[in-house]
Amino acid sequence: MRPSRPAAQHDVRLLMSRPAHVFDIESPDQLFYLLKLVAKRFTNAQAKRPEDMLLLVFGLTHLREWIAPDYSPKQQAVTPSEQFYQAIFDLEEFKVLQALCNRSKHMCATESAMGTLHGGPIDDWPDVDSVLNFDRGPPRAYFVDGRDMDDVVRAVVNFYQDRWFNGARG
Repeated sequence: MRPSRPAAQHDVRLLMSRPAHVFDIESPDQLFYLLKLVAKRFTNAQAKRPEDMLLLVFGLTHLREWIAPDYSPKQQAVTPSEQFYQAIFDLEEFKVLQALCNRSKHMCATESAMGTLHGGPIDDWPDVDSVLNFDRGPPRAYFVDGRDMDDVVRAVVNFYQDRWFNGARG
């Protein structure tokens, strides 16, 4: 028997009272696992999905804030999470992602040279319904200032993996 609407709404309120970061992603580890799956799909794909690129830009940029919540980079880094927060900012590839994230958040023009390499067979498109322009063909690669975004994503994922998620937390 299906519950009545008021009971279902009450159940939803109970579920919503439980603290969570984003729906059922409740920890930096869970977010990182999701981002690693998307990064693997993105970097191995013949045709790049723009939604994967956006998720990686936003997720990899903000993951450090999940690791060191409420930390301001104006403060001295004391804890391992705060030290990690500062260390990843020194990574050039992270700065590329952060600049993209900030630019997309404000829909600002950029001084960076950005581009997309198109071409290849239509069969490479994983989701033909998402095609924005059939004449150009599927996106094969994204570039920022001559840097292949596959390489940028790999470098940032590896930094998170090696410096935080592999137990090197201090």
